[in-house]
Amino acid sequence: MKLDGLMIQDAIKQLIAEYKYDPYQVLDIVKLWVRTAFRKDYLPNERKAQIQASIGADGTIKIYREYEVVEEVDEKEEDREMTLSDAQKIKEDIQIGEILTLDITPDNLEFTRIGVTAAAQTIKQNLKNIERERFFEKFQDKEWELLKAKVLRVIWESVVLDIDGATVVLWTEWQVPNRIYNAWEEIIVYLKEISKWVWGINLNITQWGTEFIVALLKRIVPEFDEWIVSVDKIVRITWKRTKMIVSSHDEKIDPIWVFVWHRGDRINTVLSLLNGEKIDIIENADDTIKLVIDSLKPAKVDHVRLEEGKAFVTVAEDQKALAIWKWAVNIKLAWQLTGMRLEIL
Repeated sequence: MKLDGLMIQDAIKQLIAEYKYDPYQVLDIVKLWVRTAFRKDYLPNERKAQIQASIGADGTIKIYREYEVVEEVDEKEEDREMTLSDAQKIKEDIQIGEILTLDITPDNLEFTRIGVTAAAQTIKQNLKNIERERFFEKFQDKEWELLKAKVLRVIWESVVLDIDGATVVLWTEWQVPNRIYNAWEEIIVYLKEISKWVWGINLNITQWGTEFIVALLKRIVPEFDEWIVSVDKIVRITWKRTKMIVSSHDEKIDPIWVFVWHRGDRINTVLSLLNGEKIDIIENADDTIKLVIDSLKPAKVDHVRLEEGKAFVTVAEDQKALAIWKWAVNIKLAWQLTGMRLEIL
């Protein structure tokens, strides 16, 4: 294959225009392609040889070989070292430690199919690396934030999403239990972590856990994001119920009202994103009995007796189902919130 410098320049321009790549990045990758193909075809047994390539404005391709000038060549480094005496035959004033650059461009520069294939693999890997870095840069400042996503398709139990033009998988363990995800619907996810691995960039996204609720509240309740009010403790059984203890850093501000707002505007906005999940908001109190009573909402509690880390709770017969709730969700969350074993009487 005979190289056409002008065609290479056109290819570079196309990559820059279509993919918005940095021109210098693309030029470096193309030079790497030329070096790889040249090394494969012309210097197959000289692995340590230092090769450089240049592409002129007129499309002219030049290949250069670099030698480090040394007093005595190491047998293991003979592919990239040259003695001072030999180097001075080429350039009289060169000194030890300098680099001697030689133009080794063949008169008729051509590559075999093997050389081109090897070089193409190199280019493909480098383009992947560029895309990988782009992907990382796009999301690195969005860690611990909510992201809008569109469902592209559901493959078995994995949900494939489009997030800001990137394809990301919402794995089963981070999905809402028993929720049906439909193609093209829009959902909100929480970016827990972005990490680099050898095989690529991993976005750990979720709709699971308390972090998702906290992120929703920070977006909708500015006083929470500004630390005027705080969530002191939060527990959740995903897509069934959440309970949280809140407090205010300003005694004039009612923390529950801040989260609920006029006509329940704020809390209803949160609930609209949770497909029916309930949220109970409890004001922090030093009174353990009051905390136990509030933790069992929406049930009405008649009496609480504390004894050695346990709370014996008396409720009317028609309130027992509410105190326990479906799958014992309410009482389980109350246990987690108060740190006490609760026994309904």
